Amino acid sequence: MINLIDVYSVEYQQVLSLRYEVLRKPLGRNLSAQDTANDPNELIVVGVENGQVVATVQLRPLSVKTIKLRQMAVSPTRQLKAWGRELLQFAENTAHERGYTKIVLHARETAVDFYKKSGYRIVSDRFMEVGIPHYKMEKQL
Repeated sequence: MINLIDVYSVEYQQVLSLRYEVLRKPLGRNLSAQDTANDPNELIVVGVENGQVVATVQLRPLSVKTIKLRQMAVSPTRQLKAWGRELLQFAENTAHERGYTKIVLHARETAVDFYKKSGYRIVSDRFMEVGIPHYKMEKQL
């Protein structure tokens, strides 16, 4: 099941654990208070299976029409099982329903093809973020 939660829900601690395990730990980094400071102002999407958060992504409003997709994480045991695609579709639909017309994101170089398959296009040169190569991508809703 995919749905929205907030930072006060019981699932939020699982979101933080998943973000750490998938996005930070492999890079030798911690999930800091700075990394989570804006979470209360973001839309947090989770995929839940058997009571466990197995996928998550967040949407940060940047302007009246643009929202940023960030912190996409899928449990390693659930990768390649459509969770990422379903989470992305839910996030796009949620953004569209709230009046946003464009989604932007910073894709890790290894994830660019995933986003391209969903209609995103590269709009920047390669750049480094958290010590690894990224590209800015966007999609009109």
